Amino acid sequence: MPSYATFSAEAFIQDDFFRRSIQSPTAETDAYWQEFLRNHPEQTQAIHSARAFLTALDQTQTRPSTEQGERMWQVIQQQTQPEAYPVQISVSHRRKYVWWAAAVILVCVSLGGLWYSRTQTPTSEQLSSRSTQLSTWIHRVNTTQQLMTVQLDDGSTVMLSPQSQLRYPRRFASEKREVYLTGEGFFKVAKNPNQPFYVFAKNLITKVIGTSFRITAPPQNQNVQVTVRSGKVAVYALHSSDHPLLLTANQQVYFDTSSQQLTRSVVRAPLLLKSPEGTQSFVFEETPIAQVFHTLETSYGVTITYNTDLLNHCRLTAPLGNEPFFKKLDLICQTLGATYEVWGNQIIITAKGC
Repeated sequence: MPSYATFSAEAFIQDDFFRRSIQSPTAETDAYWQEFLRNHPEQTQAIHSARAFLTALDQTQTRPSTEQGERMWQVIQQQTQPEAYPVQISVSHRRKYVWWAAAVILVCVSLGGLWYSRTQTPTSEQLSSRSTQLSTWIHRVNTTQQLMTVQLDDGSTVMLSPQSQLRYPRRFASEKREVYLTGEGFFKVAKNPNQPFYVFAKNLITKVIGTSFRITAPPQNQNVQVTVRSGKVAVYALHSSDHPLLLTANQQVYFDTSSQQLTRSVVRAPLLLKSPEGTQSFVFEETPIAQVFHTLETSYGVTITYNTDLLNHCRLTAPLGNEPFFKKLDLICQTLGATYEVWGNQIIITAKGC
């Protein structure tokens, strides 16, 4: 990623990601620039100037002459550059972008004024008209050694781990719910299909409708982990929203922020999601192995892959009960003379047959 912290207004105008963020904004791009401006408030002026240029270009088809543009550029520099954070435009490149400045002036005049006056102090949240104002956001930090319960406006709850932080709006916007996590938190999200819930942790975004899951994003670690207990979530990197990774209960994903790689797997200790029918649900007596594996799949929400031809005649007699999932699998494989490996979100059974 470019070093936006040192970008000028011209550099933002040239940047593909910034242009897409302004011309075709999404929840993810809005959140990215909000977070950026919180960390780099000195870049507020440059971003607002660049945003004004691009917005104006979408609204005008008339390009002024170079001479007109030169004069207009001087005006817009005076009107959009507070003394605290001046935006320096190099003379050698000024003519190249003069028509952007002219476009801004033309549109602003037609609207009865410039994008904003020198007497106004823009905030980072103004980057997106759909964003919640900064003054309505709450920042909770768990400085204790115990879990902290955070109740959100929509009825969702977050169990915030020690030394973790959560930033969330006092009132969620009508079209979406967004929170920002640093550290670890367990989320129980109130179901609302018309108002998706987004959790931003570093450069990873988790999108849900209604479910429970845990996110671990320690500030000192490059990895982010999302573990789903119930329901489904879509997880994707900030700049790869077109390729979300879907997770279901008892699945987890690791996100390496340096390589931007997502790795999905089964959780270390899958929880029982649905009890099998019958009073002795995991007691098998001469049960076909296909039925045994199917029972485990539906009970724990996992996928078990095996060679059906090799194990077609195998049967299992085993009085299983409340053992953890992988303990059950160990006992079954020992009985069959088989082994297993966890590959991504699947469990691969290797056996010689019966």
